[in-house]
Amino acid sequence: MAVSKPFFHIITEKLWPKKSGEEKKRLFEMLISLALLLLAALIRLTFRFIINAENFCPICDIGLVLVAVLSVSFFLNNKFNAALNTFFTVPLFVYAYYIADFSIHQPLTDTVYQTVGWLLAGAFFLFYFSESISKIILYSILSASAIGVQLIKANHFFDFVAGNNFLIPHPLVIFILLISGGLVLRFKYNKIATSLTENLKTTRQSISKVIRESGFPVVEIKALRDEEGNVVNLKVEKVNNIFESVFNIQLHEVKNQEANYIFELVLRDHFDLNKILLFEDHKTKEFHATKLELWFKIHVLKPDFNTFYIILEDITKAKKKLAELEQGRRRYKVLLETIPDMFFVIGKDGTYEDFVIKESDLFKVEDTNIVGSTIFDVGFPENMAAKILTCIQSCLKTNSIETIEYSLNTPNGTYLFEMRLAKLSARSVISIARDITRRKTAEFNLERALKKAEESDRLKSAFLANLSHEIRTPLNIITNFTRILAEGGLGSAERTELSDAISQNGTQLLNMIDNTIHLSKIETNAIDLSMNFCPVNTLMRDIYTRYKPLIPDGRQVKMQLNLDVPNSSFGFVTDRRLLMEALQILVDNAVKYTRNGEIHIGYEMRYNEEVKFTVSDTGIGIPKSEAENIFSRFYRVKNEINDMTSGSGIGLPIAQHYVQLLGGELKLKSDPGKGTTFFFSLPFKEGQGYLRVVS
Repeated sequence: MAVSKPFFHIITEKLWPKKSGEEKKRLFEMLISLALLLLAALIRLTFRFIINAENFCPICDIGLVLVAVLSVSFFLNNKFNAALNTFFTVPLFVYAYYIADFSIHQPLTDTVYQTVGWLLAGAFFLFYFSESISKIILYSILSASAIGVQLIKANHFFDFVAGNNFLIPHPLVIFILLISGGLVLRFKYNKIATSLTENLKTTRQSISKVIRESGFPVVEIKALRDEEGNVVNLKVEKVNNIFESVFNIQLHEVKNQEANYIFELVLRDHFDLNKILLFEDHKTKEFHATKLELWFKIHVLKPDFNTFYIILEDITKAKKKLAELEQGRRRYKVLLETIPDMFFVIGKDGTYEDFVIKESDLFKVEDTNIVGSTIFDVGFPENMAAKILTCIQSCLKTNSIETIEYSLNTPNGTYLFEMRLAKLSARSVISIARDITRRKTAEFNLERALKKAEESDRLKSAFLANLSHEIRTPLNIITNFTRILAEGGLGSAERTELSDAISQNGTQLLNMIDNTIHLSKIETNAIDLSMNFCPVNTLMRDIYTRYKPLIPDGRQVKMQLNLDVPNSSFGFVTDRRLLMEALQILVDNAVKYTRNGEIHIGYEMRYNEEVKFTVSDTGIGIPKSEAENIFSRFYRVKNEINDMTSGSGIGLPIAQHYVQLLGGELKLKSDPGKGTTFFFSLPFKEGQGYLRVVS
């Protein structure tokens, strides 16, 4: 029968307000059982009266109802033993229903197991609710007597069968065995309960003794719970003398007071006792009473369901000592942080005995990873470890200071260190390791920069020294060939050849002067960008038209112009002057270094986002070993053409600088003996005329 919790609370609170939750639950179960018994008796009486059954015994049924009513009445008047004693009438009613001659019933042999069943049901009720073993034994004797009388009366007492069925055991034996088993379990249960009670009593006495003699403040707290077992309040039961002394409060002032209020009163701070006792699994917790300037470690004991002991261990002195040590450690750490060194104490056999390493991302190690290990196990390759061990033994033997430089691989890369070893004791040395990576890197960079500056200075000096010669040569050719032309008497072919030579040297002289001017502007940052719309096709045709005639007639070289977008209005915003200068330098080099084959000048529209310019030739090409220096100022690739011609070595650096100013990067692909391709891409800003009909 399911009973709602509100109904349970109403009934139990009204009938037994002073009982505990477990007692109320047990009594409520007993009340429900008795009520069901009374209901069953009433239903039996009503049913038999209505149908007028042949074996109807009105005296028995009315008596059963009266006994059930009497039992419930005793129970409701808190006479629980009297209510249990009414179950001693069960053998009597069994006798009246199944054995007595004054009632009409079935044959005795047919109802003997029903007798056993009803008697066992009564025994189970007493086993469950009665605390007295004597009552159970007395009931068992009466029940066994009733079964014996029924068997004797049926002339089957000494038979081990009933109803001529050899598979059914003797009913009295069944009853005795079941009752005996129940009594054995009951005695065992009582023995265990008695032992647990004694242990609990001893434990409580021990706890009380420990609390009385404890050097820490101790508080005993009782938990008050509702019908569902939830804690509704925490009351202070008692405190020990140390608690009274430490917090200057007496037992009578705190007894039966709310525990949270008392703790906040004596500690002068917010203290969440419910969280500590009910939600943290009684873990040891530290609490700082800031106004008292005291630290406590809180220990919780729970000897039973509703009792808690809180032990307040004063750890103020330990906390202050730890704070002093922590402050000293911080000062020591700050001191070490200012020293960019690592300190090791190493034994004569190479074993690390102690160390101090500045905390950083470079090294994150623990004592267990270093102390006890040797230099052969941690940090060094075998050959370096052997060298360090030799220096350690030399320090111990001669009392000298040894210095070693070495590299060490870390998760962040390879670092360089300088180690100094000095004798610390007869069996150990102190090792001071300093990170010299930055110093060594700076030294290397300075040395490399010095070499580069010296090389640049040498190249510039060579350029300046040869500048007069480079200018004088084309001027002399122009002057002399012009005088020869003026004298007359030359044939048509000779005049054409002299004119071509004058034109080529004039162009060379003009390029040299232009490049020198461009270089001076680059070095003085005097280049101003003029970003305007540039018609690309017109610019490319101008370059083609200018350099096509400059190809000597004796060379088998074709120049081709490749325009990806034929629209005459195609173009974008850039500095037309710088773009033309860069392309002219590239085309001039292509003409200069190509003896036969083809020169391609052109551009390609890429993704409507950028324009890729390309100048390619089938000339002598650039060796891979020279490719990284090709954009260095005053640098000239060593080849047969450069050996026979003049040049400054500043054209490509100027072109590269101009392309960078326009937002691109000059790159090259070269295959020695097959040719070179220079290319760069510029952003297609505010472009026009780039749409094409593809079908």
